[in-house]
Amino acid sequence: MIFSRKKYRFDPVTLTFEEITVSRWHRIRTIFFFFIGGFSFAMLAGFLLSQVFDSHETRILEKQVASLQNQMKSIWNKGSGIRSSLTQDIFVKDNQYRMILQIDTVSYSYRLSGTGGSALDNGLAVRNDLSYQIDDLIDNLNRQLRNQSGSFHTLYDKALEHSKQQTHVPAILPVSETDLIMVSSDFGVRTDPFNFFKRIHNGLDFVAAPGKKVYATGDGTVTFTKHSRTGYGNEIVIDHKFGFASRYAHLKSITVKDGEPIRRGQVIGTVGETGRATGPHLHYEVLYNHKPVNPAYYFDTSLTNEEYAEILQRASKENN
Repeated sequence: MIFSRKKYRFDPVTLTFEEITVSRWHRIRTIFFFFIGGFSFAMLAGFLLSQVFDSHETRILEKQVASLQNQMKSIWNKGSGIRSSLTQDIFVKDNQYRMILQIDTVSYSYRLSGTGGSALDNGLAVRNDLSYQIDDLIDNLNRQLRNQSGSFHTLYDKALEHSKQQTHVPAILPVSETDLIMVSSDFGVRTDPFNFFKRIHNGLDFVAAPGKKVYATGDGTVTFTKHSRTGYGNEIVIDHKFGFASRYAHLKSITVKDGEPIRRGQVIGTVGETGRATGPHLHYEVLYNHKPVNPAYYFDTSLTNEEYAEILQRASKENN
C-alpha cells in the first residue's frame, strides 16, 4: 500500500539519505482525511452531475407536471368562459324575460353568489395558487348555476301561465274573413235602427250570410246558451277566465251546451237574425270584469289568413 512505503530525505551536511519515520497516529489521521476528501468529492460530483444530466425518471416526472399545469390552465380558461357567458348573456336575458313576464328582477350581486372567508383556506393553499383559484371558480359556478336553474324554473312556470292566459284572451275574428261581408256597426254610440235614438252599442256587428260558421275567439267555458229576452235572440256567452268573457248574439243555431269547455277557433253556432235584428249578422261583445269593452282592442291583427285558417283547423280536429 501507498501508506506503508518508506520515505527518505537528503541531509546536505552528511550528504546521505536518512529514513523519515512517521508515527502511527499520523498515518491514521492521513488515511481518515483521505477517505473524507474522497467521499466529499464523490458527493459533490454526484450533485453536479444530477443538476446537469437529469435521470430518465426525472424527465418523465417533469413532463407530467408540465402536462398537468397545461390542463389546469385549460380548465381555468374554460371556467372563465362559462363565467363570462353567465354574466354577459344568461343573467342579462334572464332579467329581460322577467321584465316581459312581470316578475321581479334578480340583482347582479345575488347572481354572482360570492362567498367570504380568510386569506387562507384548506390548510396551506393560498389564493394566488392556480389550483385554489380553479377550486374557488368551480364552487362559485356551481352556486350560480343552481341559482340560475331555479330562476329558469320560475320563468318556465310563469311562461306556461302566460301562454295559457294568451289562449284565453278573445283575440280572433268570430267570423271567417272569407265569410265576412262587412262590419255594419262599431262599438260605441250609434243611432238605434229601430227607434232612431242615440244609444250605446256594446259590440261589433259582423254581417255574413245566414248559416255561416261562428267561432269561439278564445279558450273558455260556455256559461249561457239560450234565446235571450233582451233582444239578442239565440245567444252564447263564454267565460274565458282572467276577467274576460264574450257574447255571440242573433244566432241561427247553437252547437254547444252550457258547461262545455271551448277551444279558440271552435265552431259554436251559425250566423242568423233571431231576436231584435234587421238582417242576418253576428252581434259580438267582449266583456272585461263584467263590463263591455271594444272587441277591436283585443284582435290579433298580426295573424295572416293562413294562420287564422290553421287555428280554425286545429280547433276542429281537437273538438272531434
